[in-house]
Amino acid sequence: MSKTIDQHEQLSQIVQLNNQGKLYEVYQNNELRWFCIDGCVQSAMSLSQPDALMFPHMLFMTLPLNVMKNPARALELGLGGGGILRHLSEHYPALGIEVVEYDKTVIDLYEEHFNPQQLHHTIHCMDACHFINDTTAEPFDLIFVDVFDSSEPVPFMFETSFYQDIKKHLTKNSWVVLNTVLSTQEHLETLHKILIDVFSGTTIYGFKAEQFANFVWLISTDNKPLDPIWRSQALFELRV
Repeated sequence: MSKTIDQHEQLSQIVQLNNQGKLYEVYQNNELRWFCIDGCVQSAMSLSQPDALMFPHMLFMTLPLNVMKNPARALELGLGGGGILRHLSEHYPALGIEVVEYDKTVIDLYEEHFNPQQLHHTIHCMDACHFINDTTAEPFDLIFVDVFDSSEPVPFMFETSFYQDIKKHLTKNSWVVLNTVLSTQEHLETLHKILIDVFSGTTIYGFKAEQFANFVWLISTDNKPLDPIWRSQALFELRV
């Protein structure tokens, strides 16, 4: 009889870094590598299949690509461990992707430990709110908002002006994807109201994976519907 492997015996810490009051850690076992900030898991990567989506909410975040026709440009606000970036680069190689990440340490750890494919994308090291307010880039077909301060969304996630700026940088047939962790019902209701007010004339979907705190919002600016199987699994579908 073969010996059962205790995964905890195979666990190793390959990075522990304190910088400006934050603790950055990278762990690895035989199958996975994952990234933590202040003890909160930010991202995980399969060592054998780096482009795989490792969490249910990441699958929800990529649903618009199933119905979009030849999207050319995508913007990702928030890099984390690069899970969405690795997936998009592998499965949608024609998609031009820009990334905004304010934390230089996060960018450095991504490049060293979470970029085995040696991807080359434009990564802007700056605050996402400032970037979306100031950029003169061409409009984007798809904008991902995946911005956290450790485990909580940053304050501008509840500012109407942030979403108004995002709206200015969208093409006619575009999608906006928000990955949020909302700790209170008040946060949920506040963001819900802001999105309805700013993105009038669109369709908004809400998705929540069981046993995960992430709540994903998908906004179709031209009211392009998701595939029926996914529409049936949404918590809500609003034509606003």
